[in-house]
Amino acid sequence: MKTIKGILLAMCTIFGTAVYAQDFSSFDADYDGRINQTEFTERSSETYNDWDANMDGSIDDTEFSERAYQSFDLNSDDFIDENEWDESLNTGIGASFGEYDYEVFDTNRDGMLDADEWNEGMNDNTWFERYDTNEDELIDNDEWSISSFDDWDVNDDGFVDETEFNDYDAFNRR
Repeated sequence: MKTIKGILLAMCTIFGTAVYAQDFSSFDADYDGRINQTEFTERSSETYNDWDANMDGSIDDTEFSERAYQSFDLNSDDFIDENEWDESLNTGIGASFGEYDYEVFDTNRDGMLDADEWNEGMNDNTWFERYDTNEDELIDNDEWSISSFDDWDVNDDGFVDETEFNDYDAFNRR
């Protein structure tokens, strides 16, 4: 249970696909060599809509799970094969996902992880509650920004330095 929660917490760092793929200096507005919560929030807000598929101002559990699945489906064929899985594990998320073999998720053993298998593999977790801090079953932009920043700030010093930024930026290949 804790491992699955850790996996999904790490996956939440995938959130900023388009904006997070920018370089460090585009986030570091005051050029002090580190990104504070305000600088991060200004940039992460720009990609919030990428995850809010129905554009209602909130990300629900389904929207997040679907977007996370898309992040692993590198060739956009609606399946995750073992090569895509392995390549995704070679990004910053690998430390959290490393304990899980592809076969754990590919329950029908056909070598093509589909969305149903993905959802089943992620079913018994509490990852969403980590971001849904007000417990309304939705992630709003403030919850997104604060929780994402906390995940990126690996050393918990209240800033994201360039190393932390680049480690998590590796998630955002698409």
